[in-house]
Amino acid sequence: MFTAKRQVATVVGNCLRMLPGSPVAGQRVLMYHAVGNRVDGDVNNIYTMSRADFLRHIETLQAVSAKFSMPFAPFRQLNNTEIALTFDDGYADALSTIGPELSKRGIPFHVFVTPEKLTSGDPRYLSTPELRELATIPGATIGAHGATHRSLTSLNIADAEADLRSSKQQLEDVLQTPITTMSYPYGHVNSEVRAAAQRVGFTAAACSKWGVNNEHSDALLLNRLDMWAGDNSRTIENKVLGYWNFLGRRT
Repeated sequence: MFTAKRQVATVVGNCLRMLPGSPVAGQRVLMYHAVGNRVDGDVNNIYTMSRADFLRHIETLQAVSAKFSMPFAPFRQLNNTEIALTFDDGYADALSTIGPELSKRGIPFHVFVTPEKLTSGDPRYLSTPELRELATIPGATIGAHGATHRSLTSLNIADAEADLRSSKQQLEDVLQTPITTMSYPYGHVNSEVRAAAQRVGFTAAACSKWGVNNEHSDALLLNRLDMWAGDNSRTIENKVLGYWNFLGRRT
């Protein structure tokens, strides 16, 4: 099923790129997960990326950024055609691989962390000391990803709000800095969860709906572009330029 979806999307994206017109305007928020570590539930093997694959992504993104005047920027609500890199779940390779590679290139990046994972003892995830070290890397910023990585829409709203509040408070206690950004675990969000995120004090939140963002976008429902292991350079370009945005109508 997924292979067919990927093949169809690739063909459609290539066809759309042949039509006249400029790349779609708006902020691009790219969604990655791990580089080297196995991602839970990655049945299609698209989120567990090798180091070589990741570096190819970055080289391609740098070329797109330069060619189309799309500067890299930290994750936040933006109104311009900029590229923001985000990484979900808080895998340990954010410190060992992602941070060093992006920092030396001057590319900012944002890691969404689930506090429960920090003390899980699972070496795939950042520990508390490692998170503190990651936060010191130039260009790194940290956001929340739910306290326990539960689907917030599966909880009653009081429990969902408590989870959101706990995720924010725990990370602030660890890093001694305000945490005002988050991504919704599994991308699951509805109007009640969005309102709870606002009440807790988050000012920008990423979901998993495909697309770019502009001045009319809801800061607590920012779209992202799903970046996959095995994407070739043409596919990476097409995603960033907006030629896969038709998927947003189906998600």
